[in-house]
Amino acid sequence: MTARSRTWLALSALCALAFGLRVAGLQYGLPAVYNPDEVSIMARALGFARGTLNPHNFLYPTFYFYLLFAWVGVYLAWVWLSGQVASISALQQLYFTDPTGIYTAGRALGVVAGTATVAAVYRLASRLTDHRTAIAAAVFLAVSPLHVRDSHYVKHDVPATLAVVIAYLAMTRVWPCAREDGPRPRDTLVAGAACGAAFSTHYYCVFLSIPLALVIVQGWKTRGAAPCLRQLVSAGLASLVVFFALSPFLLVEPLTAWRDITANRQIVIDRAVSSGAFAPAVRYLEMLWADAVGQPVALLGLAGMLWMLAAVPARAIFLLAFPVPFLLFIANTAPASRYLNPVLPFLALFAAWAIVGLSRRVAGERPAVLWVLVGLCAAPGAWASVRSDLFLRQDDTRTLAERYIEAHVPPGATILTQPYSAVLTPSREGLTEALTRNLGSAEAASTKFQLQLALDPYPSPAYRLIYLGRGGLDAEKIYVDPAQLGGSAGLEPLRRLGVTYVLLKRYNRPDPETLLFLTALSREGRRIAAFSPYRPEISAAEQARIDPFLHNTDTRIDDALERPGPPLEIWQLNASGT
Repeated sequence: MTARSRTWLALSALCALAFGLRVAGLQYGLPAVYNPDEVSIMARALGFARGTLNPHNFLYPTFYFYLLFAWVGVYLAWVWLSGQVASISALQQLYFTDPTGIYTAGRALGVVAGTATVAAVYRLASRLTDHRTAIAAAVFLAVSPLHVRDSHYVKHDVPATLAVVIAYLAMTRVWPCAREDGPRPRDTLVAGAACGAAFSTHYYCVFLSIPLALVIVQGWKTRGAAPCLRQLVSAGLASLVVFFALSPFLLVEPLTAWRDITANRQIVIDRAVSSGAFAPAVRYLEMLWADAVGQPVALLGLAGMLWMLAAVPARAIFLLAFPVPFLLFIANTAPASRYLNPVLPFLALFAAWAIVGLSRRVAGERPAVLWVLVGLCAAPGAWASVRSDLFLRQDDTRTLAERYIEAHVPPGATILTQPYSAVLTPSREGLTEALTRNLGSAEAASTKFQLQLALDPYPSPAYRLIYLGRGGLDAEKIYVDPAQLGGSAGLEPLRRLGVTYVLLKRYNRPDPETLLFLTALSREGRRIAAFSPYRPEISAAEQARIDPFLHNTDTRIDDALERPGPPLEIWQLNASGT
């Protein structure tokens, strides 16, 4: 077998491993969806089916939404052509009756992007270093627990990470891997276009402009200042053209875009730095150390970065030109582990550089020693990825609560619940009531709700749902303010609304706003079921210290957790006066 054949065999095996880790447990929770970001992203992508590609919302650029729409559209076309649905209307109703296939298809895009990133990292490392370093870098990313977990979601971050690595590959054609006679203008344009595509996947990819400028200066400086400046301008123009080609309606609705980006900044950045600039940095470093790639690889990554800076500083600076400014930026955002994904390929590459260098110093060119060391260093991350897959396959507490309610609560009953709790089907009458209260009439509701109301047969069991909270922009929800409950009024406001059951999320730290309500509930109701995410042997004191895993926070999958989801209780209200 030739060296080339062995390389392709090894890379194919690594991609198969990466794919297997990312596809395992892909249908967790379905048909219920417990990550609210997945719901909003999928709804926005499928909204293009109404006949316009204008999302009218620019919290994110639109390239990923277009890609997701096309990807899920191919799946739905296959469902239609294979005769799995009887009509186009039945195809539309799948989103409401059983969205399992739709979300599985959407999550599969993350699996493909995550697996492709492993191959792309191999290619990038082989250009900048050598074959062994490239294989080791691909190993470390293939088993990265954070990258594996986030490849299970309908989210931007894993596809954006792939876009970052592809942009770096394009930039290496300008420098340091240009032709012997230097880079061509076409290489600069391709690098700029690749960066523009990444910008249009996620705004935070804009930091790619720093390594883009760096490679242009490095690659063109020998030809003089004027050609170098022209290439910088052409790369910038190429980036802008591709960015707006893939997110065109930013130009059509600039005021809407500014409003949404500003609102997102207030949520993500302003709230995070209220206690000082870089206040979340420590939390991000903790996540990088404990949960991102496994502690041995994280340590090797730091060592490899310092070693490469000393040995080949220009290439090290090139590799750091995106992740360092990016880390400084997210260190001023509300901590979310998914933001670390674009850093992982670089961490894996630096770690690979370190392990290959150490192996050569200790054992010379004996490959067996190197691969044993790589396996030992990758093992903790690989085991954490397997544990993550097994954990996601466990029934969420919200799934257990939903099953209990459907088995024990009569259809049509009025249930007080909370947003992001168990996914219960609203009755047609309850949905009509909420839309009428919030919009004036059900006919004024969006196409989504019109389709939902028109379902025939209507899904069963279904319930009249009331939500605990101060209300929001949800047209389909009727809220009751927790401040109205408890005290001298007790639970009478709930009884006037017809509530007979309460589905309640419990928190590690009590919410002062709900204390009076909970006191009244313990007095005027009885708990009929409870569902915990913790292992049975975990004490109450430990449970109070460890947050549950909810898919869309920075909470880690702790060993004390048996399953995803919050602690849940189901209560039945006593009759009035008892």
